[in-house]
Amino acid sequence: MKSYTQHMDDLLVKHITGEATAAEALEVEKWLADDEANKHYFEHFKLIWEESVQLATTTQIDEQAAWKRFQNRVQEGSFTPQKARIWSLNSPALRAAVITGLVIGIAALTYFLFHNNPGNVLAMATIQANNQVKSDSLPDGSIVTLNKHSQVSFPEKFTNDKRVLQLNGEAFFKVKPDKKKPFEVHTNNVTITVVGTSFNVRSRGDTTEIIVETGLVEVTTDKQTVLLKAGQKAITGISEDILQKQSNTDQLYNYYRSKKFVCENTPLWKLVDKLNEAYEVQIIFGKQELRDLPLTTTFDNEPLDKILNILSTTFNISVVKEKGQIILR
Repeated sequence: MKSYTQHMDDLLVKHITGEATAAEALEVEKWLADDEANKHYFEHFKLIWEESVQLATTTQIDEQAAWKRFQNRVQEGSFTPQKARIWSLNSPALRAAVITGLVIGIAALTYFLFHNNPGNVLAMATIQANNQVKSDSLPDGSIVTLNKHSQVSFPEKFTNDKRVLQLNGEAFFKVKPDKKKPFEVHTNNVTITVVGTSFNVRSRGDTTEIIVETGLVEVTTDKQTVLLKAGQKAITGISEDILQKQSNTDQLYNYYRSKKFVCENTPLWKLVDKLNEAYEVQIIFGKQELRDLPLTTTFDNEPLDKILNILSTTFNISVVKEKGQIILR
């Protein structure tokens, strides 16, 4: 009989590959909501699964032996999610399909983790920003700045031919150049690949946005790859896989690092979106015609009330606070 961890891994693979039923997807979401450790486990699992899929196309190894080694490591407690439930794969055909995927993916994963040495597990690290912006260094000397409520996971040592990370939320990366080891960020359905550059990645809800400050960045989905240079950005939705390549026309994305809201003929709604995020408030428009009013100014680490007073004076509008909302009209 399978252990609860093996059952859980089966279900996570189905969830990652889109093969989970609606009921199974709901069970995964409930399990993820049960404990923060479950979320971390899933992020690490997904990161390594994606890496294993890439390795599987180039690696020749004994899949059955590798799978056995992985099972042994699981039973020893190397990967143990908390508060896990037990699921079963009722359909023999579906079970066979999932196990086939697991054998191929996890065999390559085992090679990735152990490098033919089952005793050395590749340890993972996580940098997390809760209610404050956080900057930290990565194992290669690159610098990451995380916006609030964001996190990035990665191996404690970049020992392979790529530097692979998993991002949830928003972060700015200043990447240390290394042509022999491309720097890869995975978030939602997007892979971002660079050698040495600086760029911002925002992945909130179903939308992912990549903005390049310096150098070149390759952005890939299942259907498309685009190359971005400084001053350009790409946007995609998690259900689209189509990248919209555009020029970046404002500097508002940078507010959480610079503490400045820089507007250059910027529509008011864009500033409001960032104010809502930065100050964790709910500013709404009482009149829709106010949304596109252009604004050129810079707010340098100003209190929210001062910013709202300036907007009120500049556009001759009223600012009303009621029922937990701030209404512009």
